[in-house]
Amino acid sequence: MKKVVVLIIFTFISTASFSQGISFEHGTFKEAIEKAKKENKLVFMDCYTTWCGPCKWMSKEIFPQKEVGDFFNDNFISIKVDMEKGEGIALNSKYGIKAYPTLLFIDGNGNEVHKLVGGLKAPDLIEGAKSALNPNLRISSLKAKYDSGNKDPEFLMSYLSALKKQHDSKNMATVAKEIIKQSDLEKFMTKDLFFVISAANYAYNTKAFNYLLKNKKKVKEITEPFEYGTVFYSPIYVHLQEYATKCKSIKELNKEVDRCVKPFGINEFGDIKMSLSYNYYLANNQLQTWYDNKIKDAETLKGDQRYIHNYYNICDEILRSPKLSKSTEIIDNFIKIAVNFAADKENGIIMGNLMLAKLYLHTKEKEKAKNSFNVFFEENAKSGGVNDHPSVTNLKTAIYNL
Repeated sequence: MKKVVVLIIFTFISTASFSQGISFEHGTFKEAIEKAKKENKLVFMDCYTTWCGPCKWMSKEIFPQKEVGDFFNDNFISIKVDMEKGEGIALNSKYGIKAYPTLLFIDGNGNEVHKLVGGLKAPDLIEGAKSALNPNLRISSLKAKYDSGNKDPEFLMSYLSALKKQHDSKNMATVAKEIIKQSDLEKFMTKDLFFVISAANYAYNTKAFNYLLKNKKKVKEITEPFEYGTVFYSPIYVHLQEYATKCKSIKELNKEVDRCVKPFGINEFGDIKMSLSYNYYLANNQLQTWYDNKIKDAETLKGDQRYIHNYYNICDEILRSPKLSKSTEIIDNFIKIAVNFAADKENGIIMGNLMLAKLYLHTKEKEKAKNSFNVFFEENAKSGGVNDHPSVTNLKTAIYNL
């Protein structure tokens, strides 16, 4: 009987030890760097936040996998750092983290040599980590080669793929245009290579955009809906947003909208005319018209769960706009709306007080802002809301620093 018990315990321990995934260090970042330098390894740093969904998914589903653990434990000194707490705040600033999760590979001197961004499945994570181990494939090395003038097509494709894994859209566009310039657009009109064209992000009415528009049927056949929208809808919308700030009337704006979306159909763009009209009103200082129409549109959602969230978005739009935020009439009127929401203990107390906290911060009424924020914070915690999100902690800091 004892032998059976011992066997069961040994089996449990063995299974646990081989399925633990990545073994993360529990010391400081400095200690991880020192250990990496001593063992001639790179540090793998998972830059996360407590509110980041993909970060939680990676920690729960990817990092514990055996194949991931085997590879990372053999090749890296791994550490997890909350970018909003403790030493993570300084590390966030040092390495310029802009999205979560960001997965950094750092040498024994503290220099970033490679980076991956976003939630990744196990094979993609391991592939990215292998690039970090190969000096020729590290993003830092690729960037240095590009900056030194390397324009070899094969190299540029490798560099573009690396930039894609970092979601670096700005540099992707530059490199993709360089690749296409060395050949021609038609060469990349295949399912496997079209990512080069979509990365190039051609502006509306350029020669390349018009070529793609002429061949939009083929583009649709070789792309996914999201990529199709990136190639066509995004440039059109950017053009129309700019046009809305320069045209002379709503009638003229709507005419341009109809012309631009004619090859696709207005329904594929949603209620674009209404959205663009707000750009027009702001550009032409028709602030009250902007506000009245926003409130009117919001009221059409009354009874819908999106109702109060729409008002919250309006609140943020007002506070972000230098023109709208200077309008005492608009601010005062919206405070009354937020007060009514805050009084609704069933449906509006959380969002209503959050709006009031922001509005009173804007009007520099510290005590009112503190009171509204504290009600929001307490009620949000009761409902299971995320109170350590930067939008919450930053708001609190701003209010208490008034």
